[in-house]
Amino acid sequence: MSDKDLLNIVSQELAGTRYASSSLTPLSGGTANFVYRAQLDQPLPDGTKSVIVKHTEAFIALNREFKLPAERCLFEESILKALDGFSSILDTTKNSEPHAKEVMVKTPRLFSFNRETNTAVIEDLPDSLDLKSFLISTAASKNVNQEWASSIGRTLGSWLQSFHHWADNEVQSGVAAEMDKNQYMRDLKFMVNYDALVNTIDKYPTILGDSRDVFSKVREMAAAELSRKDGNEFGIIHGDFWSGNVLIPKTALEQPNHLPLFIIDWELCHCGARALDLGQMFAELYLLKHFKDIDAATWIIQGFMKGYQDLDDETAFRVLIHVGVHFIAWAPLIPGWGTSQQVEDAVRLGRDIVTKAWEKDRSWFEGVWKSLFRDR
Repeated sequence: MSDKDLLNIVSQELAGTRYASSSLTPLSGGTANFVYRAQLDQPLPDGTKSVIVKHTEAFIALNREFKLPAERCLFEESILKALDGFSSILDTTKNSEPHAKEVMVKTPRLFSFNRETNTAVIEDLPDSLDLKSFLISTAASKNVNQEWASSIGRTLGSWLQSFHHWADNEVQSGVAAEMDKNQYMRDLKFMVNYDALVNTIDKYPTILGDSRDVFSKVREMAAAELSRKDGNEFGIIHGDFWSGNVLIPKTALEQPNHLPLFIIDWELCHCGARALDLGQMFAELYLLKHFKDIDAATWIIQGFMKGYQDLDDETAFRVLIHVGVHFIAWAPLIPGWGTSQQVEDAVRLGRDIVTKAWEKDRSWFEGVWKSLFRDR
């Protein structure tokens, strides 16, 4: 079945429903699913004119040879339904300008889900793009100031901490039990990070050869965490929390007074170490600084830690371990991002961060990484 055939099938499925659309546009950005923006033939009662349609198959959209259980979409359905009553996080910043700036973070509403076809209809954030692409864009890279970036980070941090606290509530025990079943995606996340950590040693023997013992211990620690779902730093996590899964309006810098952000792509949601959510976000943001010299990325990290408050040192070191692991596992895989020297430097930095965090050498962490510790 071609992509065009699939688009026609999805369009026919929507026909006759309130989400009927004669304009179904494929969206780029994701890799796993077939995602479209549907301009509705008739607006919804609340005035909604467009929705996102997400269709899942038992393979990833960009590579049909890569098999992935279609059941992954059922976990996204469950968590989006559970989060429907979860409060949005609003951060208001007052400065010298006459109007306060408001940043609001929320999850999109799930309008409908067809379990027979694995097709979801989800709230759209019109004229948006992901935060990573936004920061890379020429306009953003030249015009984002520290106050603006810090407010984005602070609100994202507040939202993530609120989400983690929400998940701890006994009322969500049923949700936690459901997310704990998402073991395939949990194990996949472990494989592409912690198995990759050890496997990358032979690709960069000069840089990583002496780190095999530490890396093996880190992998063993992460493997032992897979079965944990209780304790202060374990529970429901987003599972794929990074700048590519945060949507922001394209006009964010032109109309900054009220800024909505959407947290999307929940099919990796599972029970695990909460440090993974923070570590992945921080690693991806810092790679923007490393490869593209985008200062706003580090300002967002620092703001984030003002929103996600009071990490104890043990958790901060665990977050940093994941940051370093991400550098080593993913920096070599980003095509066209920089020179081979930049990639090697990212791998080297990842090695040092993993090693120093494993040794709990707090004095080594300076600059943006110091912001993870309490007396920052």
